[in-house]
Amino acid sequence: MPLSVEHTGTSVGCVSPQRRAPCVSAILRLCVTLGMSILLFSAPATAEPNSCDGTPYEGGTLCPLLGEMGCISQDRMDITVGSDSMPGVMSHCQCQDCNSTRFTNQFYNARTDCEAYRPQWRATSRFLAITRVTPSSGVLVSDSTNPIRQINRDDLKFDWAPGIDLSISRIQWNENSFSLRFMGIDSLVANTATVAGGTAEIKAALPVFISDVTSLEATYRSDLYSLEANWQFVTYCPFQYIAGIRYIGFDERLNTKLNSPTSPVTYRTITHNDLYGVQVGVTSIPDMPLFDCRWLTWSAKIGLYGNDAEQTSILTGTVGQRADSPADTATFAGEFNIGMEIPLTHCVSVSGGYTLFLLERVAIATDQLQATNFFSGTGSDDTGNAVFHGGSFALTYRY
Repeated sequence: MPLSVEHTGTSVGCVSPQRRAPCVSAILRLCVTLGMSILLFSAPATAEPNSCDGTPYEGGTLCPLLGEMGCISQDRMDITVGSDSMPGVMSHCQCQDCNSTRFTNQFYNARTDCEAYRPQWRATSRFLAITRVTPSSGVLVSDSTNPIRQINRDDLKFDWAPGIDLSISRIQWNENSFSLRFMGIDSLVANTATVAGGTAEIKAALPVFISDVTSLEATYRSDLYSLEANWQFVTYCPFQYIAGIRYIGFDERLNTKLNSPTSPVTYRTITHNDLYGVQVGVTSIPDMPLFDCRWLTWSAKIGLYGNDAEQTSILTGTVGQRADSPADTATFAGEFNIGMEIPLTHCVSVSGGYTLFLLERVAIATDQLQATNFFSGTGSDDTGNAVFHGGSFALTYRY
């Protein structure tokens, strides 16, 4: 129920979040608000009621009380816009809701355009800088005359790659909210090379030996993209629950060249993972304050997926063998995001943060060789994992 105060015979409504908070902290904040409202407005005033410059009031001075609460002379009592931390009349006196002029924040002028707690659309464009954790060790190809000269999986260290994360949300403060999101990371790349001095061994399920090899080169590419739709369930604590559906595409390509003046050979593996499933999680409430006019945003999601995975491995050159193998498995995926959002104008904000993304039980290109039999054309491995992480920069527009 909206709060109201009586002053000079006029009842003024104070917009509040309209939340019946069962949390103890919310009840305490409401009690403090009511008490301060009665204290500040019980005495009749001869000056303008929102003055905070030390002007004496009839029956006493109001502003020393405001000073004790942390207000400065340029702060004004706001009896029109509520605060999630302390609803109602205290919006401009020490309440951390980005409405005080001490923070020089343009949200103060936004009441007519982006008034708090009305339904709103929120569109975010996030730019990612992502890398992938290097795969675990395991020899792919080695020089038989000197095993130290080899292509090892953990030699393939990924560079940083750009990505994009686009989302649009419908925020309903007292009802469940909805969001739609796309994320894409294109062509993370890792390279390694070594010299060789004779016969090389390809470490397949049944080893393949190639003679007269002078050098070994490997290039590894990884792509990740995702589309999801989520429902955000209203709660009365500092977080909300998430439930949604999601598609994740995860593709990889590994090319290994065995250079030779007489009979060069290329080993190539391509893997595809198409994940369809559901996810649950928790996320911060859009108006959760942190450090006055900066806002903490975070989310944690886990999901269970059916994975339509397949791998294709090919040897070209003097040996022409191919192994194709589909697989259907249950896959786990998890994602964690944390960031700090800072308002620029009444409806535009910027944010920076960190993203961690994990896939378990998927087909990894570097895992396929040890399971592949080029002579029978069979074999696959869909029990691998992939970890992506990196930073982000985002622009958010509310309307």
